[in-house]
Amino acid sequence: MKRSIAAALVVFSVILASTVHAGGFAQKLYFIGLWEGIDDNDGSEAQRSITLNRDGTFKIIGQEPQIIGCNGRGMLTGTGVLEDGIIIVNDFKITCYDDPPSGPYYFIATYKPNKLNRTLIEDYPDSDFLPMNLHKISK
Repeated sequence: MKRSIAAALVVFSVILASTVHAGGFAQKLYFIGLWEGIDDNDGSEAQRSITLNRDGTFKIIGQEPQIIGCNGRGMLTGTGVLEDGIIIVNDFKITCYDDPPSGPYYFIATYKPNKLNRTLIEDYPDSDFLPMNLHKISK
């Protein structure tokens, strides 16, 4: 029994050490969760769900009751990679649920931690949109 526990601890330690070195697992944990904020561009509430995929990329899903470019509610989806402590999403897609439906629209988004305020800044580098501050509402 003691050997099984010892072996399991060794395997866990090796996996954890290789994961931490191979991409900053602890750093990736900061991003995982449900985030919420107010869109400075139109005043609507915004939510983003960020999860870690098995391949180390991030899956990002968001919704807003009012999205610029839509005539109402829309959904945002994308896959991001962590580079220099920032998630970069090159395929962020907006799907509009207005009548008639419009889109989809694609753009680039980034997610940068603001450690001072414990928030996440969603930015759109190639646009005139203002960045949005998101607050983590999940534990």
